[in-house]
Amino acid sequence: MAALVSLFWNGDEMTVPALAAQIQGQGTVSADNLNTFIQTAQNSSELRTFVGLPGMVVNLQGISQPNDGLGGDFYWNPFGTEPDDNLNFIQPLGTTTGEWVRYGVLTSAPGSTFFFFSFSGSVSAAGSTQSTATLLTKQVNIVTMVASGTGVILPSLNPNGTALTPGTIIKILNRGANILSLYPPLNAQIENLGTNNPSGISVNGDVEAVFSNSSQWWIA
Repeated sequence: MAALVSLFWNGDEMTVPALAAQIQGQGTVSADNLNTFIQTAQNSSELRTFVGLPGMVVNLQGISQPNDGLGGDFYWNPFGTEPDDNLNFIQPLGTTTGEWVRYGVLTSAPGSTFFFFSFSGSVSAAGSTQSTATLLTKQVNIVTMVASGTGVILPSLNPNGTALTPGTIIKILNRGANILSLYPPLNAQIENLGTNNPSGISVNGDVEAVFSNSSQWWIA
């Protein structure tokens, strides 16, 4: 396995370790090459659980999930204090100094892409639980296929992976043949129905779900 050229913290200065091939059972890893191998994380939540060391690089597979288009390579900046924006700067939980920084910072997206009109006229409900329901990704969603017991789930993030803005409205129209289950995101609730419990939308019924915070949605 080939070592990645990466910055290594050595006292008061940064040095670039020499390239070196590491083969199982042959030779040793030099001190300069410790922590210079790329690791990986599936999403930003996983990366927030990992406090790095100088020289470390992590390949992030996606912000909300692998292959969501927002992945990339991040390096550990031990002196970083940029606010966690869930895009270019990822700060481990419980830390105030030190963070993961994207190589090639992306232009920050708007606070809520749901404010830009988006529409789907042919959503199909799915599953029979919160974890198997169809994720809503548009501002206005017409659900045309609703088998008995199936449902949809409200988003926990914008389509671009950034945090939802309080007041964001997601509209759902049930034009299927059965009552549609509407689930909150994991660890959230709709109105006062209790954490993770669904609401129901009647046949030909319309609902506007209003985001309040990461644990609460209201029905307008």
